[in-house]
Amino acid sequence: MDKLGNILPRIVRRQPGGARLMGMQVAAAFRTLMGPDVARLCDEVELRSGTLLVSTSSPALAHQLRLDAEAILARLNRPDLGRKVRVLRVRIGRSTPS
Repeated sequence: MDKLGNILPRIVRRQPGGARLMGMQVAAAFRTLMGPDVARLCDEVELRSGTLLVSTSSPALAHQLRLDAEAILARLNRPDLGRKVRVLRVRIGRSTPS
């Protein structure tokens, strides 16, 4: 018998809108990990198919995030998050409205 915490992410992901909810949890975890000062400089944080997309208007921050990508991914991929983040992709510039 599995613990609820082990199967809950899988069940939530299968529900309508579950993938979006899991993506928001990863984005919130990223913002918490970065802290309020850095998170404020990230215009957009979104998870798409295991790729965390971060947009920032700060070239220095983009460069630092790319350098620290491996460490950031390791911290984001803790078991209680429920979603595997494979790639961190950083873009310089503000996101465009869809």
